[in-house]
Amino acid sequence: MTSQARLSLTALFITSSIIWISGNGILPLLPIYAESLGANNFEIGLYLAFSYACLAMGAVVAAKTVHSQHSAKQIMVISGALSIPIIFCVGQARSLYELVAFTSLIWLLGGAGFSALNSMMAKLTDHKHRGKVMGLLAITSPIGSVIGGAFSGPIVDLWGFDALFFTLALINMLWPVCGLMVRTDESITTIEIKTPTRVGSTVYLPRVKQQQHWNYQLISAASLSYMSYYIALLATSLIMKDAGYSATEISSTAIIGGLAAIPFIYGASHASDIFGRKAFWIFSNLIGAIALILLSVAESIVTFWIAAFMIRFLSSGSRSIGSAWIIDLCSPNRTIEPTGHRVHTETLVRYAPSINFLKNQWVSIQGTHIKSNAFSEEKALALISATPWIGGIMGYLAYGSASLTFTASSLLITAVVIPLLSIGLVLTIKHSPFT
Repeated sequence: MTSQARLSLTALFITSSIIWISGNGILPLLPIYAESLGANNFEIGLYLAFSYACLAMGAVVAAKTVHSQHSAKQIMVISGALSIPIIFCVGQARSLYELVAFTSLIWLLGGAGFSALNSMMAKLTDHKHRGKVMGLLAITSPIGSVIGGAFSGPIVDLWGFDALFFTLALINMLWPVCGLMVRTDESITTIEIKTPTRVGSTVYLPRVKQQQHWNYQLISAASLSYMSYYIALLATSLIMKDAGYSATEISSTAIIGGLAAIPFIYGASHASDIFGRKAFWIFSNLIGAIALILLSVAESIVTFWIAAFMIRFLSSGSRSIGSAWIIDLCSPNRTIEPTGHRVHTETLVRYAPSINFLKNQWVSIQGTHIKSNAFSEEKALALISATPWIGGIMGYLAYGSASLTFTASSLLITAVVIPLLSIGLVLTIKHSPFT
């Protein structure tokens, strides 16, 4: 990796951290803010679900707009610049409708910026280190939780929500500045492609339809993991609020969750490069299921901290392992399956300035035409990047609707089935790196 690529990766890492400081810094307190403006639990669920729908919309629009590193950089910088005045306005909301409008706008920009950032990050990595680099990007989420959670609660307790969002607006000024530091030279966006499956001089082509099925299974599994994660987040805030905990104590759960996620994300994503993705996916969802049970009976602050520590495994596993895994499923170097169609070649090693060979097109290799995987890497990354927002929509809607009928404890016990369904979906995926 060149020094230019390292500089760009560092700038993207800082930008991602800033986005998550804002997002994770306010997320545990948004239900409290909405409640102070007169919202009930059902309305809070609808409000957060709509906000996450805007996140998903921003991610999808950005994914369809991005066609190069340069366009991705433009989207990231513009989103950051527009977010500064809007996040300030969130703190000036004096009605639930104003809060919904401003939050939705900032979430829309966040989804667009993060989708563009994720696309740029993937194009700066080669397949041998992809899990490690994606893990570093995923670490920015818990870093945001730790930093944002450390100051958001105390600021609200001392000076109110308007002071919190003024502080976040100042922090967000770094977003477009760091975005401008990212280099878009095609020379640094190189990806190394090698064939791991050869029989003498024979290379087998992938089963494209099967790969597409696995992609959609993984995307569905990630959405379910995030759904249970956001159910747990909303439940934690509302249960602690009803129990009389302060904003500082509520935001402390974000700090604990972030501290749990940092070593797990880095360790699991790096180890999954060696041992495969599936085992770590199963582990993180099992821990999340246990956490939901623990949260259903939590009363003391220590119990809430332990539950927050374990709950974070749901999002951490999906974020770090999911991005690397779905690229594995799309890349020719990791999706080779015997089909009986043979292509004679010596060695397939290419350094490409783009990843057009992953799209549904014919690629020439030593005079022989083969068809690459129809599920492009850009499309896969866009979809897997949208799963947190899809999961948030489903989770917040489910909790808000169910809270009209069920208690928080019974709802959390029922939600245990969701991460188990996520595990069931990935069990049928035959491909996992090096297995």
